[in-house]
Amino acid sequence: MNVVAVARKSTLELAREPALLALAISVPVFFMVIFTLASNTPRLSTHPVLVMNPDRRGQPLVEALTAERYADGRPAFKITLTTDRDAAEAALKDKTATALVSILPDAAGQLRVTLRGDPTSMAFTEAGILLETVTSRYLEHVAGIAEKVRLVATPVSTITPQTYSDLYTPGLMVIAVLLNASLVAMLIAREMRWGTLQRLRLTCLRPWELLAGMSVVQMALAGLEVVLMFLCAMALGFHNHGSLGLAFGIGLVLSFSAIGLGLIVACFVSNDSQAINVGGTAAMVQVFLSGAMFPLPPLTVFTFAGHEVGLFDIVPASHVVLALQQVMCYGAGWREVSFQIAMAAGLSALYFALGVIVFGRKQMRLGR
Repeated sequence: MNVVAVARKSTLELAREPALLALAISVPVFFMVIFTLASNTPRLSTHPVLVMNPDRRGQPLVEALTAERYADGRPAFKITLTTDRDAAEAALKDKTATALVSILPDAAGQLRVTLRGDPTSMAFTEAGILLETVTSRYLEHVAGIAEKVRLVATPVSTITPQTYSDLYTPGLMVIAVLLNASLVAMLIAREMRWGTLQRLRLTCLRPWELLAGMSVVQMALAGLEVVLMFLCAMALGFHNHGSLGLAFGIGLVLSFSAIGLGLIVACFVSNDSQAINVGGTAAMVQVFLSGAMFPLPPLTVFTFAGHEVGLFDIVPASHVVLALQQVMCYGAGWREVSFQIAMAAGLSALYFALGVIVFGRKQMRLGR
């Protein structure tokens, strides 16, 4: 009953602060909207490429570029011939063209192939690698060098992320859940500032009951955030290939670790502002170590049950990121991600238990 009473108290306190509740829920959704609008482009794009080729000797290379295909048969380039360099430069600047390939004779009459584009553009980086590959292959063919090896990329599954936002949406959901750590730390720090904990030390309420009651409310809030993130992603065109129910359950597992992290942070702060700052920092450290923002090298330490365990796998979020990507982007079932779920659940429970122990010793002992 004590857990229920604490949960009811925490719910009423959140209800009295709708602005705080709305901020906690809306900020991750806002991040997803911005990120999706910025990266909702196909992973295997047909790049618009301008070609300046006044010499007939360059025509076979133009044909080779036009004939280049991805593994699924789609063309890698949309080739447009041009003779106006100024117009081509303008097209590069306004992003209507990804690259400009110039096949022009030099002073000695030899053809020189140059590539021009925006080096800060991911599209140009991808197109440039493909253009260099095709050009090198063609030049070796002209020089009479036999092709010994050709690298052909084929997907391991017919189910793959279709856009970059598809690939990174699971990571954004992980960020949304982990940010709850700062909210948990702030709410507990506020209880300390108000003197509530001093009064609770005189009652029979045990630390785990207090924290369990607050955690129930935070898990419900995390569940609401996960649902809203799913709905937002689907509305923005996310291509889901797996079970949303399974993905939701994985998100709740991660919320448990966020709560544990918030409890640990609350043990070492003295006010609300410190709790928010330290909690947010701790959450973002987990975000970066988990690979939610960008892939990290595996750094394998040992192998357990046929699975490689890396240096950063002590962070529950690293397992959750992989599990969500496998489920939502590649259609994996619970059997395929059972190891990641078990590791995330075990580490989350460890975080929570550690938070309860440290909090009980530092904040709930009489005589403090």
